[in-house]
Amino acid sequence: MTPLQYYQQQVALGLIKEDSQQKAVLQQLQQIYRALLKRDRQQKYFSSAGLSLLGLKKPIPGLYIWGSVGVGKTFLMDIFYHCLTAKKLRLHLHEFMERIHKELAKQQGRKNPLDDIAHQLARETHVVCLDEFFVFNIADAMLMKGLLSALFREKLCLVASSNVHPDDLYKNGLQRENFIPTIELIKQNTHIIHMPSHHDYRLEHIDQAGVFFTPLGVNAERLMETSFQHFSNHQPFSTDPIRLFDRTIRIRKKTSTTIWFEFTDLCGIPRSQKDFLALAQQYRTFLISHIPIIRADQDNLITSFINLIDVFYDARVKVVISAEAPVEALYPEGKKRFDFARTQSRLIEMQSATYFTKQENTANPSPP
Repeated sequence: MTPLQYYQQQVALGLIKEDSQQKAVLQQLQQIYRALLKRDRQQKYFSSAGLSLLGLKKPIPGLYIWGSVGVGKTFLMDIFYHCLTAKKLRLHLHEFMERIHKELAKQQGRKNPLDDIAHQLARETHVVCLDEFFVFNIADAMLMKGLLSALFREKLCLVASSNVHPDDLYKNGLQRENFIPTIELIKQNTHIIHMPSHHDYRLEHIDQAGVFFTPLGVNAERLMETSFQHFSNHQPFSTDPIRLFDRTIRIRKKTSTTIWFEFTDLCGIPRSQKDFLALAQQYRTFLISHIPIIRADQDNLITSFINLIDVFYDARVKVVISAEAPVEALYPEGKKRFDFARTQSRLIEMQSATYFTKQENTANPSPP
C-alpha cells in the first residue's frame, strides 16, 4: 500500500479528516517512496547477479517539511515510513545525533570517521527520516556539515520535519556563520515544503485526564501525592537520590516505574537531551512539582524544559505536573517563544485521557 492509499484508507474509515495540504505533502513523499522502491529492486537484482550498483546509484532528492506545531508533519512522515518496504531509518534528531556521537567516540583516531559512519549507515538504510530537525547547540551545529556531506556522498535520502525553514536553523547560535554551508547542503539535497498553520489536529477532542494541577498550593500538593500513589500502584518507594551519568539528582520519591522530581532539581541546571532520554528509558511515569512562570531572561531553564518535554513526548511516557500557571502562561515572553509553542501543544496533548490510555496499553510493566 502506498502512502497516499494508506491516507485515503484512514479517511474512508473516518479515523482522520481529509486535508488538501497534507495530501500535497504526501504526493511529494510518494515520489520519494517510488524512487526508493525502484532503487531497492535494482540493488537486489544487481546483488543477485553478483554485480555492483556502485556508480549507477543516483541521488534521490529528499524532503524537508516545515511548519508550526500540530499540522501533521510527524503524522505524514510516519505514514511514509510505515508504507516503505525498502531499507529505512527513522529517529528523532536528538536520538540520531546521540548515535553519531557514540559512533565517533568508538572511532577516535580514525582519519575520516564521519565517512566511515556514513558508509555504514548506507549499508543499513536508503533513507534517513529525522523528526523535529532543530539544531540548538554548537557541538551538533559544527558536526552537522561534515555529517550531512558524508551522508549525501553515500546517496542517502533525507526526509526531515521541522518547525523552521532551513534558513532559520541555529538562528543566533554561536559561530553561526560556520553553519551556513550546512543550510545550503540541506537546500541542495531536499525539496523544501511549507505546511502553514491552520488547524492543530492534536488538540481535537481533548478530554483532560486530570494530570496538570494549578495554581500551586496545598490542594495541588495533595493531588500530586494522590497521583504518585495511583501511578506507582502503592508500591514501596525510595527517597534516595538517583545517579545519572555520574551525577546525583535529588528526587521526592521513586518506585521501579514511577519517579517524582522538583522542577528545579530536574531543569534548574543545564541538562542535555541525553540526560532526559536516559531517564525516559528507566521510568514510565514522571511527576514534576512546582514549575514556575519562566522569565524571558531564564534561557537555560526554558531550554531544559523544552528539551525535557520533547524527549518525554517522543518516548511516550506519562507526565504529571503541578505549576504556577496554566500551560499557555508558563512562558509569556522571551526569545524561545517559538520553540515553546511546540512544548505547549505537546503538554496539552499529554494531558489528554487519550494519551494516558494509550500509554497504559503500551507501557512496559518494568523499566527496560
